[in-house]
Amino acid sequence: MPQTVTIGFELSNDNVYSVAGYCAAEMAIDQANARGDLPTQVNLEVIINGKDRDVARATAAAFVERDDAIAVLGPTSSAMAVITQDIYADAGILQMSSEASSPLLTDKGYRHFFRTVASDEVQGRALGQVAAKYLGAKRIVILNEDSAWGEPISAIVAAEATRLGSPPVLHYGFGEKERRLQYDDLVDAVVDAKPDLVFFAMYWNLSHIITHQLRDRGIDAVFLGSDALKPYAFLEVPSLDTTSPYHTLAGIDMMVKPSAKRFLVEFADRYPSMLDSPQYAPEAYDCAEIILECLRRSPSLDRAAVLKEMQEYGTHSGALGDISFTPEGDLTDPDIGLYRCINGQRIFVDLVHNLIQQQAGA
Repeated sequence: MPQTVTIGFELSNDNVYSVAGYCAAEMAIDQANARGDLPTQVNLEVIINGKDRDVARATAAAFVERDDAIAVLGPTSSAMAVITQDIYADAGILQMSSEASSPLLTDKGYRHFFRTVASDEVQGRALGQVAAKYLGAKRIVILNEDSAWGEPISAIVAAEATRLGSPPVLHYGFGEKERRLQYDDLVDAVVDAKPDLVFFAMYWNLSHIITHQLRDRGIDAVFLGSDALKPYAFLEVPSLDTTSPYHTLAGIDMMVKPSAKRFLVEFADRYPSMLDSPQYAPEAYDCAEIILECLRRSPSLDRAAVLKEMQEYGTHSGALGDISFTPEGDLTDPDIGLYRCINGQRIFVDLVHNLIQQQAGA
């Protein structure tokens, strides 16, 4: 009987069926095992990082020591991905993430890491264009958490808005008070800046608190966020909003992407509860599909051979459509979608490059 191999999925805990990406990867692997077209049985196993640096490095190191470890999916968090990336690089194991978008992950010269989500270098520029051109903001305030995700993307947004003639009037990064959920100084600074747009580079739970405090202080600026704010009502303050908030998404919308139709039907049938928050499920599905295809193409069940197949992969046609990768592991020419949140629903507006082109031609 041929040996089995294991693909790890690095997550914060073992509640795997609350993570759309894990479910999608499980479906891809189960489908391939059932078809019998793989060179061996493939297992999927969670690697728990606990959102803790020491735990993350210890569990990553333990996984790559295993003889059956052939590839890694995740982490879904940029901050945790930065913490363990060197361990996977040193082990020469293929790593693919469907959500970790920090530019830090593809600017270090590693050749083991690939992702099916756009880099925040791309998303940050798109956000700057939305703020300064599409929404026409003149007094932009940027708020960011101090993380390996929040700081880089906010700097990219600021640089792009500045290039387009709307330099931020305030760029406020989290300090010790904000880490303790004390936002009085932050809110005072925003009020004093008199913004017409506030950009949030932080996760939805923190943003939700701050937006309510800002609206309560009379701020009627447009709120704009990135895909870290993807839960539907992330920036809405329904009783006080004069303008509905916007956010971008670096992944695809499988409800509107034709290439994702088959995946959507199968995913909805198998994991119906995941349809409430399905973001990055098709990205994870294609990650798993690509790893499995590398296994099929590889001349041996050896992680170095599998990684070489990925480095020479070419174009993949899957739920995301036709995708390819740069030598650094980023997607080639990814799309960034713009959404508006209205009455708790996330409404697709258009792709950012379409909106900017339409404005230029108007």
